[in-house]
Formats: sequence, structure tokens, C-alpha cells
Amino acid sequence: MDSLDFMEGFLKDQIPAWRLQKEHPKSLVGPVITVSRQTGCGAEAIVQRIAKELGLTLYNWEIVEQIAKDAHVSEQVVSTLDEKDQSALNDWLTSFEGNQGLSSYRYWECLRKVVFTIAAHGNAVILGRAGNFLLPPGKKLGLCLVAPLDVRVKNVIEKLGLSEKQAQEHIAKTEWEHRLLVRKYFLTDIGDATHYHITINTDVVKPETIVEIVKVMLKSLN
Repeated sequence: MDSLDFMEGFLKDQIPAWRLQKEHPKSLVGPVITVSRQTGCGAEAIVQRIAKELGLTLYNWEIVEQIAKDAHVSEQVVSTLDEKDQSALNDWLTSFEGNQGLSSYRYWECLRKVVFTIAAHGNAVILGRAGNFLLPPGKKLGLCLVAPLDVRVKNVIEKLGLSEKQAQEHIAKTEWEHRLLVRKYFLTDIGDATHYHITINTDVVKPETIVEIVKVMLKSLN
């Protein structure tokens, strides 16, 4: 499903469903998984499998940004929160100082609101470079997927049709940008394993095993 199809379905089905969810007990809220990954580790296919087998909606980072950048849509999203979650969101936002430029601060505040709302309603997998850092620790299962560099280079060559040198440069540039972003806006190291519940090497752990690990981890957090 491309982003336009997703957005159309999101507006037609997901937001109305969230509004109805206000009437249901919070015990019915499903899990939220945030997935960080090294470039070329094969995370996309694994995350799709996790979402499918657990019956969760997958939000990649491009989708999250698209929702956040549309002021009307993002307002609709936040309006689906009940009073308790609205209060929790406000408390969460006050813990961040607006020490970036005004436009940058507004951008990240909007992202925090959208990601927090997705998490409050549950049943979601958020794939992206900052999803793990945009949520309070108790709001998600943080998963980090990694793989050896030579494996990732090979995967990028196959996926993007690049030369070995181009693939290496692509990985280095993408990961430098991710490290810089997390360091700048969250004042931490994206590679610090203590930010995640679990880090898995996709080169040695099969996708079906990763799914089972995630299921066990979710049960342990309940």
C-alpha cells in the first residue's frame, strides 16, 4: 500500500475507529512496537511479518511524517484521545524544552503528538529512526534490528542496484544522518543498546524466530 492509499484509509477508517475506542476500557489497547534498524539489515520485511502475524497496523516513518505535517489531519488524530491520555500527552510534552529553532520545535512537537496518539490507541508497529525516542519508556516495546556491515552492503546492492562502493557510501551517509538527528534532538546515542528492550542480529536470527521473540517480550511486559 502506498502512502496515498494509506492516508485515505487512515482518514476513512482509523480515525473514526479511534474515536469509538474512547468508549472502551483501556485494557483492550493492544501493543505498540517501535523498530529502529541499521540500513540494509532487512528490517522492512521482518516488520511487515510482525505486523501481519500480530494483527497490528504498520506505520513507517514517511507515513508518520505525512500525518504530522498535515495540520488538519494531525488535529483530528490528537482529538481522538480521551481526557486521561490528553493529560498524559501534555505532561510528556512539557518535559521537552523548545531549545531548537521555533519551526523545528513545532515540527518535533507535532511528531510527538502524532506518535503518542498512535501509541495511546495501540495495535501499532512504528518503523523509523526516531519513533523509539518520541515515546515515553513505558509506552512501547523498543526493538532494534542490526546486521554485519558486509551483509548490509550486499542487501543494499541487491535492493538499490548500486556498486559496492556506492552501497557503502549510502549506508554510511544514512546512518550518520540518523546518529546526528538523535544526538541533536534527543541528546543521546542511537547505538546505545540500553535505549531498546532488545537488539537482534537479523543475519543469525530467522524472521520467524524474531516474531516469536517479540511475542514473548510483549507477554513479559503485560
